[in-house]
Amino acid sequence: MQTITLKQPNGLKVTLSSYGATIRTIEAPNGDHLALCYDNEADWLSNRAYLGSTVGRVANRIADSKYLGEQRVVNLVSNEGANQLHGGKKGLSHVNWQVLEHDYINNKVVFRYVSPDNEQGYPGQVEFIVSYQLIDNQLVITMHGDPSEVTPISLTNHIYWNLALSNHHDITEHFVKLPARLRLLKNEQNIASGEFANVYDSHYDFAEFTKLGSVLTDNGFDDYYLLDPQGTQQLQLHGSIADKKTGYQVDIYSTAPGCQFYTGFYLDPQFKHLDGKQFGPYMGLCIEPHELPNAVNHSHFLSTFYSPEKPYYQQIKYKIQLT
Repeated sequence: MQTITLKQPNGLKVTLSSYGATIRTIEAPNGDHLALCYDNEADWLSNRAYLGSTVGRVANRIADSKYLGEQRVVNLVSNEGANQLHGGKKGLSHVNWQVLEHDYINNKVVFRYVSPDNEQGYPGQVEFIVSYQLIDNQLVITMHGDPSEVTPISLTNHIYWNLALSNHHDITEHFVKLPARLRLLKNEQNIASGEFANVYDSHYDFAEFTKLGSVLTDNGFDDYYLLDPQGTQQLQLHGSIADKKTGYQVDIYSTAPGCQFYTGFYLDPQFKHLDGKQFGPYMGLCIEPHELPNAVNHSHFLSTFYSPEKPYYQQIKYKIQLT
């Protein structure tokens, strides 16, 4: 396992790990941490919350851990009851990736992992290439998947943002903006049902910056917002997070059709951040761009099947506004 740090001349710093092709820390020039990170090295290996990791082969949930392939029912490894979450018990987030390149001149790191046929139940071998580049206060993540046969792929990065860690605060004072007008409906197991709802003028409407503490109820948010129903793969703004007290803001762009918005209700307080502060509900939030969840079981969704003739690609860009 290797750790590599990318640093800008202004002091903005990102530390990466080859285990899970993971973002470990994002630090402002003054040393403020902008995302949750573990204080214990062993916790990075178990990483039950998927902090900062590259998630896949298929992010989010697949109902009953199976889908109908071209010639057979494909049975996947389940890890959340009968369902599969984030690629199974040992997905891309929990394997060691090869450091293919560390480009000091361009402030870039490239990771590679070859997922063998039938890993976690998925058909075909897939060569994954994930690169991180830190430039102009932007962290750009480029994701490629080159499969040997038709297979579903949907990657994301699972970073938990908290722009108020320097003040030992949770995310309830954060303001969030999500431009998508549609969200996926889900069942009691958080599985996408196949139906959509317009968020306009509802509890789920974040068209304008909204203070999270004013709208968090029950278990908070864990919902997929569909921004690009046509799947144009254009780089678009999926969401913004701002903290007025610290002055930090992060804008999340992606070529994916939508994103999962999760406010971290289930963050386990047995784990601690670097400063010793316990995790717990609302200690971090995620805006995770990726393909539509459970798309393998909904033929009317944008397809998540890729092939040698149609390789997988996604780009995510975090634009960080410093104080």
